Amino acid sequence: MKKLSKIYRFTERASVIFRKIARPPIFAAAFLLVLYATDPAIFGAWWQLAFGIFALGVLPILGYPLQKYIPPFKDRGREGQRSLAMLFCFGGYLLGTVWAVCTQAPAPLLMTYLCYLSCGIGMLIFNKLFRLKASGHACGIMGPVFALLIYFRLYLFAAIGGVLALAVFASSVCTGEHTKGQLLGGSAIALVCISVLSAIFTIF
Repeated sequence: MKKLSKIYRFTERASVIFRKIARPPIFAAAFLLVLYATDPAIFGAWWQLAFGIFALGVLPILGYPLQKYIPPFKDRGREGQRSLAMLFCFGGYLLGTVWAVCTQAPAPLLMTYLCYLSCGIGMLIFNKLFRLKASGHACGIMGPVFALLIYFRLYLFAAIGGVLALAVFASSVCTGEHTKGQLLGGSAIALVCISVLSAIFTIF
């Protein structure tokens, strides 16, 4: 009995640690690095990769340490942290899209930013307008997986991302951060956004 209890506690601690490490901005940075490694022409120049990592990987994370310095959010605990993180994420997605347009970035890179931006809009609509509890964590992780699978057709990396996503989802349920329905909701938003944009960019 004690052995089972120790295993349970270890699994619970491991789930918490893994979920903190496997954040959507980390997945975004890894996603961009995979694209650059497989086909640098997607970016056109190394500085496009650098800016992409900043907009999609670094800027969204800044909401967490800056929470205690921003009055409307600092006293709202975990809920305030989530709201601020979502705003920083959306700001990064919007900044990246504007940057891609202004610098005339290659179409696949523009499509990547638009995927993140559309997912961000979808999350805001579902969670703020309709008061539904779709998981932004799931959306931010499954977005790159669906993009690798549907648009870029990098099936091996999509499979690896899918396995990691399942581990993240399991840890989210184990820690009580999200329900299965919330995770499926966030994943569905990502699937719809990436599928629509992939079809548009493939046709045009």
